[in-house]
Amino acid sequence: MRNKRLILIFIGVSILLSGIYSFYLLVQHAQTKPLPVYGQIKDFQLTDSKGERFQSGQLKDKVLVVDFFFTTCGTICPIMTRNMNTLYGVYKSNPNVEFVSISVNPDQDTPDVLAKYAQKYQVNTNNWHFLTGTRAAITDLTVNSFKIGSIEEPIFHSANFVLVDKSGRIRGYYDGTVKEEVMELARDLKQLIKEK
Repeated sequence: MRNKRLILIFIGVSILLSGIYSFYLLVQHAQTKPLPVYGQIKDFQLTDSKGERFQSGQLKDKVLVVDFFFTTCGTICPIMTRNMNTLYGVYKSNPNVEFVSISVNPDQDTPDVLAKYAQKYQVNTNNWHFLTGTRAAITDLTVNSFKIGSIEEPIFHSANFVLVDKSGRIRGYYDGTVKEEVMELARDLKQLIKEK
C-alpha cells in the first residue's frame, strides 16, 4: 500500500516537472522567435530640425523606432511623444538605436518649430531625429514605404510606432498610445539589437 502511494506521488511529481519544463521551453522559444518582416523601407530624403538635409542612409545599420506626428496635434501625439520619450530614455545611450519622428503637417512644422518641440521634451536630436519635408514626400513615405496613414488625409495619421531593423526592414507595428504595446515594442527592440 505504501509503495503504491510512493509510486503515484513519483508519477505525479514527474508529470508536474515535465509540464513545467515544457512551459519553460515554450517561453524560451517564444522569446527567441524571429520577428516577422512586413516590408522594406525605401530610401528617403527629408529635412531635420536643424534645417539640414537628412538622408535615410544616415540611419544605416541602426535599429529604428519611427512615428508620424504633428506638433499642434492635441489628441494622440502628446501621448505618443511621451511614450516614445520613455523608450528614448532607456535607449538614448545605445549606439545601435535611433528614434525618428516625421511630421505629417510640413506646412506648420518647419525645422524651427520641430527644434522647439524637441527642446520641450529635452531630447538630443543627434539620435532622435525630428523630420519634415514636402507634403508629397511625406505622404509617399507614410503610405508606400511605412504602409500606414492615408493618401487622402495624411494629417489623420496612424498612432503606430514602427520598428525597423538594421537592414531597413519593418519588423513590427505597435500602438504608441497603449502602454502594453509600447512594452512589447521595448522587448522586440531588445531582440532586434542582438539580431545579426
